[in-house]
Amino acid sequence: MIETPAMLLAFEIIGFSGLAVLVLGWLVTSFSEPGPRRERVEWIAACGMYAALLSLFVHLSLRAYESGSTVALVAFGFLVSFFSLGFFICAHQTLAALRGKAGKRAESATN
Repeated sequence: MIETPAMLLAFEIIGFSGLAVLVLGWLVTSFSEPGPRRERVEWIAACGMYAALLSLFVHLSLRAYESGSTVALVAFGFLVSFFSLGFFICAHQTLAALRGKAGKRAESATN
């Protein structure tokens, strides 16, 4: 058994926390005027989405490894690598937005 009960609990906490950040950020973004504050909230919410998706696909890839399913392991492994890269790009953009170094053109997580 690869996944311990503590790991399953961690996946649940990370996944549901990411979803909560995504929903709260979506609500704030929906009712805010465009500006630097809204851009920061957009990037934070996008990071929450990536955290939730990573939590899900890491859990599924470990289950595929346990069951010995090569096809599922390759598919979920690809998704883990894809969303990991997206999370790191999103985290970089979030830090840039928080520092106020977004650049001359308007960059947004929703455009």
